[in-house]
Amino acid sequence: MKVSVPKDFGDTSKKPVLPLVPEPIKSVKKEDLTAVNLCSDPGDHNSTQVKFSFKGLDGDHETPREILEWRPNVDRALTGLDLSAAGLVSYNMCKQFMRGSALSSFIAKAGTVFVNKKAKAIVSAEQARDNYPAATEAGHVVADFTASLRVAVTTANTRNTLDHLTEAYGPEVVKDSLNKVVKNLLPNKTLQRVKRHLRREARKPPDMGVKQCIMHVYRINTKEIARCPPAFNNTQCLTPDEIIDILLFGTPKSWQREMDRQGFDPLARTVTEVVEFMERIEMSEDFDGDRKVAAVTKKGNNKKKAHNKGS
Repeated sequence: MKVSVPKDFGDTSKKPVLPLVPEPIKSVKKEDLTAVNLCSDPGDHNSTQVKFSFKGLDGDHETPREILEWRPNVDRALTGLDLSAAGLVSYNMCKQFMRGSALSSFIAKAGTVFVNKKAKAIVSAEQARDNYPAATEAGHVVADFTASLRVAVTTANTRNTLDHLTEAYGPEVVKDSLNKVVKNLLPNKTLQRVKRHLRREARKPPDMGVKQCIMHVYRINTKEIARCPPAFNNTQCLTPDEIIDILLFGTPKSWQREMDRQGFDPLARTVTEVVEFMERIEMSEDFDGDRKVAAVTKKGNNKKKAHNKGS
């Protein structure tokens, strides 16, 4: 069977979703920033406040890294304003942090959830009304209960969809809607592509130390992979063994030969031990590179110079 290989297969020049080295920080216009005053004690609005500014999300021009950085900024703002547990207020506040396609996606996702919640409430109220055993209670109790069920059905039908944000599940609806915005704006299979880049393409630049390299890997793993869809949590982060494999791939092959020569098994050690061993190799290479090579003159040239002097 003939298997066709894409033209860009193995092409390392293709820009990764999350490069190992962060891109230079872009200048942000003042009108694009959202500023809020966060309380040191969210429950006490008279406590010390600090001004927190971050870039609002447009959805059309941000890089994947900027989108992933925006998401925890929203959580930080809601926590500092003591709005994390208030569904309706946090929903209205989140809309101030977005515009364009990002805002449209947020409203559409929340609206879908609200419609589903309303439909379930109507079905539940009607089923309770129809299935109530009328013969088990006294007549007036049955009549009162049936009337209350009728009111519940009427309320479920006429209730505004945004009223569902006042329920206990309101904050979760806001959280899921924010995650949906991130998922819609990120490239397809972001998590898979980020991990593949780290394992197969993210080599340590020659001018970067191994300590700095591992810090970049840790930053991507803990702050960015954990914020990617589908799970949006730490369960999808890289394991220590995977991080060691990434280090072994990204560093010179001579370092692995040195490990074999000294009987150092990286997969039987912790990430810290592997990094410390690589740092020692790195320091020894820097020491050897600083040696001054003495100039060696050829014998033939010396004889020629002596002959010229004699003449």
